[in-house]
Amino acid sequence: MVAPGDADDTRRGWTEHRAAATLRHSMRIFLDFDGVLRRLSSPKARLDADCVRAFEAAVLPHADARVVIASTWRLIHELKDLRALFSPALAPRIEGATPDLPEVEEHARHAEVQAYLAKKGLHGTRWIAVDDDAEQYRPGAPLIHVDPLRGFDAGYAQALGAWLGDRT
Repeated sequence: MVAPGDADDTRRGWTEHRAAATLRHSMRIFLDFDGVLRRLSSPKARLDADCVRAFEAAVLPHADARVVIASTWRLIHELKDLRALFSPALAPRIEGATPDLPEVEEHARHAEVQAYLAKKGLHGTRWIAVDDDAEQYRPGAPLIHVDPLRGFDAGYAQALGAWLGDRT
């Protein structure tokens, strides 16, 4: 016998399960700001609009792509304020920020990425970092290494879009 509300509860549970499975199978982009969305020659407290537009142009066509802030900006700004730096289309897809692991000395950002994935139960999730400092990652890590003088431009957008489109 099915009690009132059981069908709705079952349907809601299934929907939540599918949503969680979708998030697990989504791709993660671990995003740095300085040297990526803000050229080294630009003012310190502001992102370069053309770099943000190029990044968004690469990510938005891929509905299963999620963004995680890996920038030191995460240490001084709240996540809601960081989301506000992006368009209303991208902001909801910024799901969080990596933890600060000050005790890690070698490949610190890589360790932060791994800690984030472990905490969220996202083992095996496809991920890529977009950063201007390759030494923050282990050799062979999935990385788009941005020239900090150039910032994220159409060339990097094409590389990121290709990676996001590759399901292998």
